[in-house]
Amino acid sequence: MTNNLRKKIEKYTSVTDEMWQFIEETTEVMHIKKKEVLIKYSELNKNVYFIDSGSFEMSLISGNGDSKTVWFFLDEIFRMVSAMDSLFLDEPTKYEVTALEDSKVIKFNYNALKIWEERYPEINEFCKKDLLNDFMNSNEIRNHMVSHTPSEFIEYLKNKYPFLLERIPDKNIAYFMGITPEWFSKIK
Repeated sequence: MTNNLRKKIEKYTSVTDEMWQFIEETTEVMHIKKKEVLIKYSELNKNVYFIDSGSFEMSLISGNGDSKTVWFFLDEIFRMVSAMDSLFLDEPTKYEVTALEDSKVIKFNYNALKIWEERYPEINEFCKKDLLNDFMNSNEIRNHMVSHTPSEFIEYLKNKYPFLLERIPDKNIAYFMGITPEWFSKIK
């Protein structure tokens, strides 16, 4: 297993060799091909995935089968992926998560995470702080999207999160913004 997850945890707390060995024993490394579905719509998915490399798109699937891009996860930001409705509400997910490029993820089950937190309370600190950081960043991005014109929002992304525009295909960002890829191209 790579050390990217360990480095991420070490941003918030120290990691002993014993703790790291336990984490390695309760995780699975997965290689996901571009366009492959990581989290399938309507499944009960109680896993959390750490993106070691690659990027993913999360889509909300409506009752009539329409798909709407609602978020992105990359190895640079928003590295923890899950179907939160399955994870916390114990219901089949309304979302689908698909790889935008060949990717590598580290999979761990939610129950394993609970054991980590019981056995190593400092892991709980990592989970809380990392989740809060991602929430604050995603909230900022969404607030800029709804409170600015599409061209102002694209400018905001260029200045604050340029790697999103570099790594996420234009059509996917357009769908996320609720505009057509053609309109996105004109604005950009």
